[in-house]
Amino acid sequence: MGIVIESYAFVGVATRATGPTAQVWLPPGFTLTGGGAYDMGRGTSNTLTACYPTRNQCGVYNGWAAAGRDFGLADPVPLAVYAVGIRIIRDGVPVKIEQQVFSATSALISDPGVSVKLGAGWIGTGGGAQDNYATPINGNMLTASYPLIGADGNICGWSASGREHDALDQARVTAFVIGIRTGPDVALAARIVSNTSLLTGYPSALVAVPHGNAVVAGGGALVGESGRNTMLSASCPIISSQDGRLTGWFAARKVQKSAPPSGITAYGVLLEAA
Repeated sequence: MGIVIESYAFVGVATRATGPTAQVWLPPGFTLTGGGAYDMGRGTSNTLTACYPTRNQCGVYNGWAAAGRDFGLADPVPLAVYAVGIRIIRDGVPVKIEQQVFSATSALISDPGVSVKLGAGWIGTGGGAQDNYATPINGNMLTASYPLIGADGNICGWSASGREHDALDQARVTAFVIGIRTGPDVALAARIVSNTSLLTGYPSALVAVPHGNAVVAGGGALVGESGRNTMLSASCPIISSQDGRLTGWFAARKVQKSAPPSGITAYGVLLEAA
C-alpha cells in the first residue's frame, strides 16, 4: 500500500459582527500543520488582525483562531477560519507525527514586525500571525503572514507584520511557525509553491496544487508593495466542492481610501512522501 498522506481543512464561521472572532478544532487522529482565515466583507473596513494556531486545554496545538476588526465605519461581516490537519498511513497503519510550534513577538510600536526561526530537525508546514493591538479602537491590522524560505528551498521560519491605520495604535505582532517530524521509516519533504497577483486596487492571488501525491499542509500571504493603506483580508486554503480535497491557497488584501495599486503573493506548502 505504501505511504498515503491525507490533508483536510476543518472550517468554522463567526457570526456577522464588527469585530468577528472564530476558532475551529481538529478531530482526533489529525496533526495541525497550518490554517487560515477569510474576512468576508466586501467593503474596505473589516480586515484581519489574527490568524494563528491555538492550543486545546491539554496544551496541544490542534486548532486555529482568527479575528477581524473594522475601522472608520462599522462593517459587520462573517469570518471563516480554517484548521488544516494531516494524517499519514503506512501500509494501512497510522504513522506517529511529532509537532512543535515556535513563536516570537515584536516590540510595541506603530508598525510592528517580527520573524521566528524554525528549530533544527523540523519540517516547516505552515504558520500564522496575531496583531496584539493596544487599544480597543483605531486600527492596527495585519499586513503580512508568510513563510521564510531557506537556501534549500524549505521553510526556515515565518514572518508577520502589522500597521496602524488612520490613528495612532501601537501593537505587538506575534509570528508562529509549525514544524513536524516522523520516525526514520517515513521520510517527508515539504516544498513551496507561490503566485503573485497583478498590481491592482484590491489584489488577490491563488496558487494551485500540482497533480500527484502532494497535499496542501499550510500557506501564507505577503503584500507585494509596501503602503500605509493596505491590509490582509484573506489567507486560506482552497477546498474542492466535490470531494473536500485541498486544491491550493488563496490570499487577498484590502485598501483604505485611495491607496495606489498593489499586489499580493499567495504561498502554498505542499507535503510529500520523500
